Amino acid sequence: MKRCPQCLFLFPDSDEKCDFDQTALEEVDDSALESATRPKKSRALPVVATVALIMGVLVVALYYGLNQRSQKASAATESSIDAQPVATRSPVAPSPSPSPDASPSPSSSPSASPKASPTISTAHTRATGHPVSTSGPGIGTRQGGKPVIMLASGGKIDADEVWRTKDGVWYRRNGIVTLLRRGQVKNIVTR
Repeated sequence: MKRCPQCLFLFPDSDEKCDFDQTALEEVDDSALESATRPKKSRALPVVATVALIMGVLVVALYYGLNQRSQKASAATESSIDAQPVATRSPVAPSPSPSPDASPSPSSSPSASPKASPTISTAHTRATGHPVSTSGPGIGTRQGGKPVIMLASGGKIDADEVWRTKDGVWYRRNGIVTLLRRGQVKNIVTR
């Protein structure tokens, strides 16, 4: 095999001059030719693999840290909602009481005559997939007085109607239906 000393291009043994620059070709032995054409062992592959592994570990750690932080923030928000005093949970100003046909909330008198009134949406402090009990009159309408909810925190809520479900204690006050968890209610009395 012959090689051009200028462009290092390889030629067959029968050629005398380089086709590109017309330089005289020199004879090259096979061992020099093999070492020049054999790929050199590279150390780049282990370095690239190590860098990729470190970056993968960092991405997993970052994801885990952000996920834990969002779970803690969610838990803190949920516990702060539970810890708020009930007196601050009244979301809107008093509104007229809905008729039995206008709202899915329970009615104090199921046999009341339907009358035209504006449609009123009920506001709940918690969104649940469970329906509100409308099976009949709640506490207060049976006993003839206004129910008062005594809270575990020491406060009290005057309500128009109160009823218990498996979710907790529901009460209606000025047309707004609200749920209290069982642990928030100490007792229910009527005046």
